[in-house]
Amino acid sequence: MYKIAICDDEKSSAAEAAGLLDKYKAAHPRVEMSVDIFYTSLDLLDAIEKNSYDVYLLDIYIDKLNGIEIAESIRGKDENGHIIFMTSSNAFYKEAFRIHAVHYLEKPILEEDFFDAMDRVCQEQETRFLVVRESGVVSRIPVEDIMYIESEDHYKRIVTVEKSYFVRSTMQALMADLVEPYFHALGTKTIINLKKVLKINKDILSMEDGMEFSVPRGTYRQLSDLILTYNF
Repeated sequence: MYKIAICDDEKSSAAEAAGLLDKYKAAHPRVEMSVDIFYTSLDLLDAIEKNSYDVYLLDIYIDKLNGIEIAESIRGKDENGHIIFMTSSNAFYKEAFRIHAVHYLEKPILEEDFFDAMDRVCQEQETRFLVVRESGVVSRIPVEDIMYIESEDHYKRIVTVEKSYFVRSTMQALMADLVEPYFHALGTKTIINLKKVLKINKDILSMEDGMEFSVPRGTYRQLSDLILTYNF
């Protein structure tokens, strides 16, 4: 059962979001959900003092607080809730990226875009593993947990959310094993998980663990677009 909160001070927009949820439920009959609708930011924030939600559908402009401020309050109490923004403005992409929003939907919201956002939350994917050998020990690394891989001569350092592995391999072999489209070769000596990028500017790309890589000349625009694709 997915508990979903809609927060929008425009009742017509809130009703539209609820209608899209009904259509999603009809198309995915195995997905069970309950929906609460809030028309003020304070009502939502009062509610999450007692209950958390699996999914938060937030407008950006809501009475005295904006959606980013509400999302920051949610993150202070609930690190695991999935946040989806619904807005008529594209001015808050960077802030939404910073707080790890699932998607940033611009109004009028297309059904296919809404379904894509909900798929990211509701459709569980089978965990895939990368099998490596380190000092004679075979390990299975969840692919989703890999943040980046660095080449150190004949060995490669695979850094995950919790630990790192030092294995003898080639970048070509590892890239061939990592078939997920969100893995990107950053030059010849680094592979990054685009979903684990914290921020990027024209010179530096920062990962969630604080590791920084130089942005290859002439690739900033392409990298920025790819990062937005896999974070929204």
